[in-house]
Amino acid sequence: MFYEDALTASRELEIVLTSRGKGGKKAPLAGVPYHALETYLGRLIKKGYKVAIIEQLEDPKLAQGLVKRGLVRIVTPGTVMDSSMLSEKENNYLAAINCWGDNYALACCDISTGEFWTSLYPSQQELANELQRISPPECIVPESLRVNTELTEKIKSLGCFLNTLDDNYFSDDTAKKTILSHFSLSSLETFGLAERKQQVAVTGGLLHYLVSTQKNNLPQVTKILLKSNEQAMLLDSSTVRNLELIRNIKDGTSRGTLLSILDQTATAMGARLIKKWLQAPLLQEERINLRLQAVSELVKEVIAREEIISLLNSVYDLERLISRINYGNSNPRDLLALRNSLQNLPLIKQKLESFSSSLLSQIRTINTLEDFASLIELAIREDAPLTVREGGIIKPSFNEELMELSQITKNSKKYLAELEEKEKEKTGIASLKISYNRVFGYFIEVTKKNIHLVPATYIRKQTTANSERYITEELKLEEEKIMGAQEKSIELEYRLFKEIATTVASRTKEIQALAAKLAALDVLCCFAKISAENNYCCPQLVKQDLIQVKNGRHPVIEKMEPKFIANDLLLKTGEMMIITGPNMAGKSTIMRQTALIVLMAQIGCFVPADECLLGVVDKIFTRVGAYDDLSRGQSTFMVEMLETAAIVNNATENSLVILDEIGRGTSTFDGVSIAWSVAEHIHHKIKAKALFATHYHVLNKLADRSEKIKNYNVAVKEVQGQLLFLRKLIAGGTDQSYGIHVAKFAGLPAEVIERAQQIQSLLEKEDQMIYKVKTQRLEKQRSLDGF
Repeated sequence: MFYEDALTASRELEIVLTSRGKGGKKAPLAGVPYHALETYLGRLIKKGYKVAIIEQLEDPKLAQGLVKRGLVRIVTPGTVMDSSMLSEKENNYLAAINCWGDNYALACCDISTGEFWTSLYPSQQELANELQRISPPECIVPESLRVNTELTEKIKSLGCFLNTLDDNYFSDDTAKKTILSHFSLSSLETFGLAERKQQVAVTGGLLHYLVSTQKNNLPQVTKILLKSNEQAMLLDSSTVRNLELIRNIKDGTSRGTLLSILDQTATAMGARLIKKWLQAPLLQEERINLRLQAVSELVKEVIAREEIISLLNSVYDLERLISRINYGNSNPRDLLALRNSLQNLPLIKQKLESFSSSLLSQIRTINTLEDFASLIELAIREDAPLTVREGGIIKPSFNEELMELSQITKNSKKYLAELEEKEKEKTGIASLKISYNRVFGYFIEVTKKNIHLVPATYIRKQTTANSERYITEELKLEEEKIMGAQEKSIELEYRLFKEIATTVASRTKEIQALAAKLAALDVLCCFAKISAENNYCCPQLVKQDLIQVKNGRHPVIEKMEPKFIANDLLLKTGEMMIITGPNMAGKSTIMRQTALIVLMAQIGCFVPADECLLGVVDKIFTRVGAYDDLSRGQSTFMVEMLETAAIVNNATENSLVILDEIGRGTSTFDGVSIAWSVAEHIHHKIKAKALFATHYHVLNKLADRSEKIKNYNVAVKEVQGQLLFLRKLIAGGTDQSYGIHVAKFAGLPAEVIERAQQIQSLLEKEDQMIYKVKTQRLEKQRSLDGF
């Protein structure tokens, strides 16, 4: 790196800054060892830099004058291909966004797997929810969108590097030409894009950016998937966070999340897929049942399932392997990994013959590509190196010419050994030896004490501390023969390797289809294994709009608490449960587990319960917990209201709504008023199934106004002044919060507890009078409104 780049790299990578040139024309220079490129490159990319890679474009031995060099690719956060810079369990999406009024089009590509998809969102918030789910490290927008600071700041707040591209590449005509040219198509109808101008524009813009930065026609990108919001549930970012599906709220890791419980996948492909399924529960009963039927069979067939899992453990990341092979930066060990994976396929296919479910039968149709496995087996040496320019890749038996060159090299080495013995006898120097180094080639080495015995025909080449080095005409002739054979052999091996890689790349679509089926099989086996080990039940989908759970459990917390208390729950169309009880009693756990049970059922997994009847839910909303979003200057109460507003504005009568302590971030009367009004609106206007936990016991009065609002509480028992949490959800409300008991349990001093009890007694008397007046006014107003 030179000039400004050298200064930047020296600072960011903490490497030595030097210079090249003479006098006042010295250019700042910084560099890193070529074999450590990935390490340093990764550090620059993580800091948000784009890195251009310049390479020699011709063999220096064949070049006339200066060796030609050129730009071969530009590496950005969203275009990383090197495995050391990628997480094997996560996709690395490059996203592109464009907007028309209130509609937002999104296109995403993971060039490490070849996955490319596009979708449309009716609001910026839904787009933001999607971006938060997929966590793209880089996003492209048209230059004209730079002025939309609300959008650009939202993108940056997600930790995404933002780049702009000339608007022309997002125009209808240019984008269409880009797509048709890339896929060699005559019409966009192939991908269902013919009437989707917004998605065509954003797809074309993203494709142009990829091709222009990668200097490559991206052969691993073989199709565009059209994602529809009608096929999968759109979970908002609050729900994903509050339910701790992927990352926990405490430290952002996967510990204590639903993913940590469910993900026991055997392959990297399966690990990426289970994450996608988890964040996109299905909405179509037929598709959910297809998965459940497959899982049911795998639960019953324990031996076959475990044998399949064992075989999948030996399958490498086919998606990224075929992408690297297409990209041209694969190595011999990638081909060996492909062969090892393919060799397991006939056995996997055989194991699947005992299953009859539709999904597993479909997976059984995989093309085992045995011809590829045989080709690689015949061609690539088991001890092949990582590099492709130093030989030792191809088995000599694979190619006649290579065999001949190998024999020359082998015979020459034998000849050198014989020549060494001959020279020892001729000169009488027992310690004489023939050696080799890259500077001088082959030479004869004689120790200093034997120099007087050296024949006149020897030509001195070098003097060392303890010996003299010589060459002879005969030795040089043999060296030329050996080196010529080795050089030809290396070039031939490189050419053969490239031909094999090209042959494999020609079947990219088949390998990608195979990878998709194996990933699905991996996740289904994982669901079955987890379900069997944790005593989950198969949920039954019903036409009625209800959620009925017998002895439901929280899949994560039950792992932490051996004596976890299970609970029943029944929630029908338009019903709301008002749940009261003290802190630490388990209200949040019961509500969260209900949401998780519904979600697990709709991704096609068994659920932690004895029985589960479920009418498919279109959306899950949660307002659980409280935190400050200081980065955007939002208080706990503001965050709470924003999340509540999102629920009220987007929930439907087929949704499941989880609300925990609405209104507690403000004054008591404000809080009660907001909580009451929100509960009323969800029940009366939206008619969603809802669980509403609160410490505002006055909300129990809502049950007097509608037969579909029911009061419940999480039972506690007071024993000799101590509070015993029973963790059981029972019918009926409660007017006790036991806050002082909890404070005592937490270790507050006795004098503080005693004073709190005195103050509580005084405030309760005052509150009763105030509540009486307020309630009378509210009753009068509600009767006038006709509720």
